[in-house]
Amino acid sequence: MTTCCGINIPDDSDFSLSNLPLGVVSFQDAPPRCATILGNTVIDLSVLEEAGLFETVPGLSCNVFNQSTLNSFIEHPRPVWRAFRQRLHELFSQEQLSSPLCAAAFHNVQTVQCHLPVSIGDYTDFYSSREHATNVGIMFRGKDNALQPNWLHLPVGYHGRSSTVFVSGHDVVRPCGQLQKDAEDPNQGSVYGPCRLLDFELEMAAVVGGPPNTSGPLTMEQAKERVFGFVLMNDWSARDLQKWEYVPLGPFTAKNFATTISPWIVMTAALEPFTAPTSAGKQEDPVPLEYLQDPTYSSYDICLTVAIQSEVQTQPHTISTSNFKNMYWNPAQQLVHHAVSGCIMRAGDLLGSGTISGQTPDSYGSMLELSWKGSKEVNVGDEVRKFLKDGDTVVMRGHCQIPNGGRVGFGDCSGKVLPANTKLPACCVTPNERYTEFKLYGYWRSSSTWRVRIALAAKGISYVTIPVNLLEAEQTKPEFVAKSPMGQIPLLEVTDSQTGKTLRLSQSLAIIDFLENEFPHKRCLTPKDGRDRYAALEMVQIINSGTHPMQNFPYTRELEKQSNGTITAEELGRAANEKGLAALETLVTKRQRQGPYCLGTFSPSIVDAVMVPQMYNARRFNVDVDTICPTLVQIDALCQQHPWFKDSHPCNQPDAPSE
Repeated sequence: MTTCCGINIPDDSDFSLSNLPLGVVSFQDAPPRCATILGNTVIDLSVLEEAGLFETVPGLSCNVFNQSTLNSFIEHPRPVWRAFRQRLHELFSQEQLSSPLCAAAFHNVQTVQCHLPVSIGDYTDFYSSREHATNVGIMFRGKDNALQPNWLHLPVGYHGRSSTVFVSGHDVVRPCGQLQKDAEDPNQGSVYGPCRLLDFELEMAAVVGGPPNTSGPLTMEQAKERVFGFVLMNDWSARDLQKWEYVPLGPFTAKNFATTISPWIVMTAALEPFTAPTSAGKQEDPVPLEYLQDPTYSSYDICLTVAIQSEVQTQPHTISTSNFKNMYWNPAQQLVHHAVSGCIMRAGDLLGSGTISGQTPDSYGSMLELSWKGSKEVNVGDEVRKFLKDGDTVVMRGHCQIPNGGRVGFGDCSGKVLPANTKLPACCVTPNERYTEFKLYGYWRSSSTWRVRIALAAKGISYVTIPVNLLEAEQTKPEFVAKSPMGQIPLLEVTDSQTGKTLRLSQSLAIIDFLENEFPHKRCLTPKDGRDRYAALEMVQIINSGTHPMQNFPYTRELEKQSNGTITAEELGRAANEKGLAALETLVTKRQRQGPYCLGTFSPSIVDAVMVPQMYNARRFNVDVDTICPTLVQIDALCQQHPWFKDSHPCNQPDAPSE
């Protein structure tokens, strides 16, 4: 047991100070952010970044860790990765973190949820263990033709589905598809049904980093600079679907339904002390083509295990023990060959090693080999298997052993097999299912509340209106101030189904931003393009900050009082509206207009949602809008016919006076 910054690190922990892997986690009521782990303590890197502790890392951009993926960080070149890792090691080994900082950044691993560490743009799976390729070849083609003629000349691979790469702990539904009707006669055709021969494949996967190779292929040295780190990987395989479909183009639906990876990326720098010869020793017969020759040809000494735990068992039972040394084509060679045609490799791309099998039966990396194509049984504790059954949980682990104690490991890569056609787990909810029971506190004539009603209508979200009568000062009552500290409307109240807690948001633009971010699959009011978004926010703030507050009754009444009536509230309100709407008119008319709305779009935007209620206010103050802002008058008239604005209009609210 070692201790670092108050963190106890057991000797058998995968996450020693020599490791410092990177991942993405979320804590209670907080969005995902980047993290590392020591022992059983997860460290929030965004907190350390906020405290300025990484400012000394040369070349590191700002705000790369308060994000939901590691992509922004791993897009940096290799020297930045190394300098950052060195800085991280320095902070912990020299215990440079203050107690308040530790309290804010440190979390027990049991209290966090792990997410995919990177956004995976492309995923390629290779076939690079000679032992595995030989075993499969013997089964299907005989010993004399075990390896295909091209296998020793290039890393064979296929393009997989990044959309179904899941982080450890995600349940895997047994897939359905086409099965060969007669096992002996393919001419009999196929039938549809659930996979019967579900398998795992023990793999590692390299995570590509660095800037993209837009100028062409990669050299071997460049490829090594682009390998950011590694994860464990389970390439789930439907062997019977694969048998029918793989001719002539290879794996398809038999592989695309699920791939599981471990949550923590072990950086290449942490594995370098464990560099070891591959099981092939040297590549001499044949010698690879020049672009594939690796002057330091090697792999890593990573002990790998696969265990299965059935639903009636309390512990997983190890059925295979292998090693990452059992590779013929190493990750750098895989990456070089991938890019040899000019293929652009980007940060976050995932390269699966292929099944890693050793030379002995207990080191085979798949049930296909362990059961030798189903011809013998595999002991799983008191049970036996030929292929995976429903309810089986497959657990893969891997680590490098430090000579003087401690480990550099990956954590678990696990997944449970669910029956075919089983619904996805309840935790896999879409954003619109997470938030329920919408309540909007507001006043029928409040323009700020009207903005939110428009946004809710755009998103198609049902809500309950809770009237707050401003004329009777209900917003100042203690029970309302307890919910909205400024004693202002609007106030949106929703239930978070994941936590069961009530979320409250005040301020109209904050509420709209919440709706935009949590319901991105619904109609969006805020432009995605940066320039359009900045223009929209400028226009919105002209009203929200420069106009609306200056014409509000509490403000104008107070000025009228202080001026002893020499300035009237109506004059102030009219002047504020005239100035603000004239400025907005100028910006709107300067836009290169294609569509009829404020931003020149063909659908209303956030600018229209803020402008229309303000036009309503301006008319209340007797502003000559036809003269001051004729373009806005036309847009306002168009919006009044739009369903979002008609349904949310003040006169259609339940607390509006009947007259």
